[in-house]
Amino acid sequence: MDMQAGGGIDPPAAAETQELTFQWLYGRVQGLVEHSIYPKAGKVEAWAFRVGVSAGVAGLLVGLGLDRWLSKDLLLPVVAICLGVEICGLVIGGILTACREYRQYVQPRLSHSREMDGDFLRWQSVISDLRCFPKKQRQQRLKYVSSLRSRMMDRMDLVYGGLQRLGPFPLLVALFLQLRSWRADGWASAFDIGWVGALLIFAMGLLYLVGCLLIAQRMRLDTYVALLEGSVQEPEAAAQASTPVAQGVERT
Repeated sequence: MDMQAGGGIDPPAAAETQELTFQWLYGRVQGLVEHSIYPKAGKVEAWAFRVGVSAGVAGLLVGLGLDRWLSKDLLLPVVAICLGVEICGLVIGGILTACREYRQYVQPRLSHSREMDGDFLRWQSVISDLRCFPKKQRQQRLKYVSSLRSRMMDRMDLVYGGLQRLGPFPLLVALFLQLRSWRADGWASAFDIGWVGALLIFAMGLLYLVGCLLIAQRMRLDTYVALLEGSVQEPEAAAQASTPVAQGVERT
């Protein structure tokens, strides 16, 4: 039975008569990802970045693509306007972002602890909602998603050799080693590659992009496994309250 109707999530009280689905779990996990203790970006901030990036792209396209058909007297003002709009948009967006998130930079440890407290409460809320479903369903889905994650890890290790090699730092090191002897007038030699080299570069870029997507998918699977494992485990408070030692401590 579908757990979502009209984009909403069914309340936990009705979960005992319904079936646990990964679509329902996706909706709850998506709420965890999108929630933040910091205020969200407003419309002015979002549109400032959009306008700035769009103006930058437009300036590049005009400067590189229309230089053959437009004269310099007309091309230069257009590029200057695009550059001005880009700078203004990025500066306005950056100032609004700094005003919205300055606390996490002024007091990073305190902000991080508050963020973890809020995330932990929402994490516990999702686990409590999961416990409303039959335990057998949670165990079955935990076994399935754990097996799926293991197969995914084996396949990724076979292709990429390890997730840590897909980070941006090794890529920056490789670019530095490749371009450390580059000079300002050396663009011709930088693009002096044949068809085989171009295909290899395209394959490397494509594999890197696919690897990043797979990493994001695996992180989501890790979250599913952690939530299901937490829901399968019995609450510690209830287990301690049922022991004779805990009861004796309460009497004293």
